[in-house]
Amino acid sequence: MKSAVAITYELDDAAVAAGQLADSIREKLTLLKHSVGILLCDADMDGATVTAKLQDLLGVEVAGMTTLATLDPDGHHEAAACLTVLTADDCGFFTGVSESLRAGDFRKKITGAYQQAGSAAAAGGFGGNPGLVFVFCPYGMPFSGDRYPDVLSEASCDAPIIGGVASDDYDYERARVFCTGQEYRDAMVLISVWGAVKPAFAMRHVTSRFAERIRRVVEAEGNVVYRVGDETFVEYLEGFGLKTDVEDPLLAFNSYPMMLTQEGGDETPLMRHIFALDHETGIGSFLGDVPTGTLANICLVNKEDIISACRISAKDLLAARDLQPDYEYSTVLCFSCCGRAMILGKEGDAEGLVLKELLPADLKLAGAYCLGEICPVRHQDGKATSRFHNCSFTLCMI
Repeated sequence: MKSAVAITYELDDAAVAAGQLADSIREKLTLLKHSVGILLCDADMDGATVTAKLQDLLGVEVAGMTTLATLDPDGHHEAAACLTVLTADDCGFFTGVSESLRAGDFRKKITGAYQQAGSAAAAGGFGGNPGLVFVFCPYGMPFSGDRYPDVLSEASCDAPIIGGVASDDYDYERARVFCTGQEYRDAMVLISVWGAVKPAFAMRHVTSRFAERIRRVVEAEGNVVYRVGDETFVEYLEGFGLKTDVEDPLLAFNSYPMMLTQEGGDETPLMRHIFALDHETGIGSFLGDVPTGTLANICLVNKEDIISACRISAKDLLAARDLQPDYEYSTVLCFSCCGRAMILGKEGDAEGLVLKELLPADLKLAGAYCLGEICPVRHQDGKATSRFHNCSFTLCMI
């Protein structure tokens, strides 16, 4: 598989932006038999128009989402758009779009988007299961982010899932996903990759402990937590000395995610961002599931730990590359948490600069900061255990 990455800082004029991106791709890449584009862009960009014009200019479908910021080897950019084009003779790329996920049977609708892509793949001569699924999810749906990898894994026979939840500048009004000429605020978009693809992944949480106040989650349902130990969730949170009477819990508790661990195993911990608090009932809601019986602790995430996790992830990815000496990798796609970008602040370029330092020059890099990351925690022989993450740094190499 071959690839190229293009960047534009033109957000207002869709035609100019698309032209700049297309010209840059043409300079760097000769398209092969099958191609697709992934657009990660600032929420101020008209992504629907840009993706439509890119299809006219390059002849490829383009899918993607809005982000808090894009990421490349020069760092992160809060007012930019990044286009990655993948092309191959021995791989096929097929898109799918769900119906609105705000109401009704969202599982059926997510499965339906996957089946759209699968039917197109079969018609194109690709059998079996995909080797990789990129997913771009809408923000603010009435279900946990865990349902995306859960449903897609079942539909795809455990193909690896990578992607994230669309974001904006924390106004929660402009997050959108795209698929060639259309934008969606309540639908999921995916790209399934079929054929000779051997993706590799790396994922790291930041698990610095804020306080040793570990308690068991004794009452929870999905992404809603009622009681931790002998306290309501709000009481548990206040026990750390944290102020809970805040206007925007997701933003206020960016630096304080909850870490969940299982006893008696080496399972990767779950990191969860607080999404909403109800002081009348003491309930806390999260972007992802909080399983009953897990051990909870509130963490403090700092800049040094974020940079360290990024460095470890990059080294893990290179180690995975060494295990496939006969496969030519060309691209690294990164989905990092918006909270990490907020915590880094003036050092927001840190993750991109670490990747630039460690990744070989022949690997192109593109990424996004989003409100939830989806990535496998295990991947072997084409089968993956894909999960929804918060406050995490995820990498996919193809």
